[in-house]
Amino acid sequence: MSSVKAQIFSTDFVVASVIFILILIMLEVHTQNIYDKIEKQENMFYYENLISTTDTLLLYQGYPKYWNESNVEVLGIAERPNYLNRTKVEQMMGLSENQIKTLLNLEDRNFYFTLENSTEIMFEKGDVDWADAETVYIINRNAVMDENAVKIRFLVW
Repeated sequence: MSSVKAQIFSTDFVVASVIFILILIMLEVHTQNIYDKIEKQENMFYYENLISTTDTLLLYQGYPKYWNESNVEVLGIAERPNYLNRTKVEQMMGLSENQIKTLLNLEDRNFYFTLENSTEIMFEKGDVDWADAETVYIINRNAVMDENAVKIRFLVW
């Protein structure tokens, strides 16, 4: 009776294992690229929504037209497009951060809002601890308030 012993680590087995491992690595790299593209698209979509939100804030009066801290449904601080109403800006500064988040659909994100003229920050609201955030969306807009140019900076993370 002859005895034949099988070899586990034959040349065929080693070649097949290397090919299998290479296929797994290529599949992982491809999958990671797809996830990165999806995340990039989601970030772009969120950024576009933030731009739309700041448009609503700076182009419209809000709802109701003469809103105050207790009856505001849609937040808007414009007298007319890109001309800010100081009273509405001051009323917005009187809102709580949670109210502003709800009205601007920021969900569980943090924000920091500044309105400045050429020499100083006139109004600011929100959380200033954004330096350690992983992704910060920054929107800079220009407007007019009290017949002077102002710059609005809106950060969300």
